[in-house]
Parts: sequence; C-alpha cells; structure tokens
Amino acid sequence: MPSNLTADPLVASSYFHPSGGEAYAPLRKAIVDQATAMGYDVPTMAEHGVAWADDQDPFGHVGGSTFARLIFKLNFRVFESFAKTLGDKYEDLQLARGVGMIIRSYNMELKRQVKYPDCFLLASRISEVYPDRYFGITTFWSYQQQAIVAESTGYAVFFDYRKQQVANLLEYGGVYADLHKELTERSKKSNELHAQWVLKHPKLAGKAKL
Repeated sequence: MPSNLTADPLVASSYFHPSGGEAYAPLRKAIVDQATAMGYDVPTMAEHGVAWADDQDPFGHVGGSTFARLIFKLNFRVFESFAKTLGDKYEDLQLARGVGMIIRSYNMELKRQVKYPDCFLLASRISEVYPDRYFGITTFWSYQQQAIVAESTGYAVFFDYRKQQVANLLEYGGVYADLHKELTERSKKSNELHAQWVLKHPKLAGKAKL
C-alpha cells in the first residue's frame, strides 16, 4: 500500500469522496492509462470502491460473489453503449422486449487477494464478434496494488425475446446490422492495440489473459 495511504484511514478510503480522493489520483491515472493502451474500451470503464461490510467475505477479502456482481454491472454499461447506434430500438434491448441481450457464459479467474480499503477499475474489451454474439474480456485492476487482480472471459448473445430465439443481427438488418458493424470495428481496434501492448510488454503480458 502506498505510504500516503497508510497513515490516515480516512485518506485510505477517500475514493468514496466526491473528489475521488487526491491520494488516488495518480494511482487512478496510471491504471486507466494502462487499460487504455491495452485496448480496453474507455467510455464504458467503471470504478468500484471496496466497501468494508458489503464486499468482503468472513476472511477479510473481497469475495468471488462481489466480482461476479460487478461483471454484470460493467456489462450493462457495455450494453448502454449500443444506444447511439440502436436509437429508439435501444429501449427494446434494455427492457428485454424484442431484440435484447443475454450474458450466456462467463468464467472468472481470481489472480490476487484484495481487501478494504481499495478501489477497482473495471474495464471490458470485445475480442470476437459474430452475427448473433460477441466474446469479451472483463478485467479488474486494483489501485492499491497497481495490478490486475481478477479477469473474466465470456460471451453475450443477441436474443429476440418475442420469438424466443437467438437473433442474427445481419438478418434483422437496419440499426442491428449497423451495431454488428460497430462492434466488429471496436473488436478490430481493441485487438490491434492489445497486440501492440503485448509486443512492448512481453513480461507483463503473461500475467493477463490475451
């Protein structure tokens, strides 16, 4: 833990303050810069300040259920990023009416123990896109540890809730085909940036899923 966070417990939990905590500013910037360089999607990034009572298990560590809950929190932000492309069809997605989303599968790997006080950066990047689904990676960084502490891989499916079947965006056409194109472009850009980062940081790359 950085020395300026050990002297005062109130400073150590200052990520809860509306300012974000002066002591956390350089820690936050370093992690956001790294995640951006690794190809993670900047507009959908999120923070989560670890809460002493809510997020820890009886052993004083952030529990697996907390990480799982936060995956869904971040993935909903990813879904919200579809609104500009979908226009008035976004409400159908949000309310599971017409073409919506299902997080079909995800795996979680816990890499480091985390305990209060600490704050996470959560970020996601899309790795593969198909007409009816996309695969992604959701990563958790600890500001205190300045490191990746957990990572999830999985995929989400486009689903027509009226027809109760998987939805092929290209067959639906219109804004849905536009969304498929947008996600494909996002994935391409993300993979290119990530490949460049791996080349520059081969030792660090082995510590995170590629």
